[in-house]
Formats: sequence, C-alpha cells, structure tokens
Amino acid sequence: MKINNYDQELTVNGRQIFQVRISQYYRTKHGKSIDDGLVLELVMALDGETFLADSFSRGIEYYAADVTHESQGHRKKVYRIIWIFEGEVFQVLGVVNAYRRKTRKKGAL
Repeated sequence: MKINNYDQELTVNGRQIFQVRISQYYRTKHGKSIDDGLVLELVMALDGETFLADSFSRGIEYYAADVTHESQGHRKKVYRIIWIFEGEVFQVLGVVNAYRRKTRKKGAL
C-alpha cells in the first residue's frame, strides 16, 4: 500500500510530531469524498489534544477520533480518523484510515 509523507508540525498526546504519513488505504472505499488535503486538515484538528489508545494489535497502539470538519459553504461533516505513532521517539503520526461518519462518537472534536 502506498504511503504519502508530509512535513507537518503538531502536538498530539504531548508528543511533538514532525511528519504525517498517510496510508492510501482510505482511497479504496472513500477516495471520491476524501483526499490527502482533507486528511491533513483532520490531522491538524488533533493538535494539542490527548487521546487514549482505542485498540492494540501486534504491539501497536491504534488511536481513533471523530473530527467535525466544516468547509466553506458546506455544512459540518463528521469524519473518523485512525492513526498510530511511529518512529524511535514517536515523532511521526501515521494515518491508517479516514472516512466520513453520519454521527459523532467518542473522542469527537
């Protein structure tokens, strides 16, 4: 699966992030309504926030949050973003998936 890398500074869970890696997995089902630009906007909504791990698999902590996004001239939409922290000191946020939701759930921003 292809991964796109973006230099982006933000803080999530008290960790200083310098790069965002976006898996292109979301394109398999949601590519018509989401692109990397929108995913980066959703990631920036995480800035300054703290989240509990949503699940664990093979030693990796997965995080998930619902983010409310409002684009110019459109009504607010809710998206789910799923990510992990990567790198030796967790300076990379890896987006595993992102998709639109009909309602907000836990961790909604």
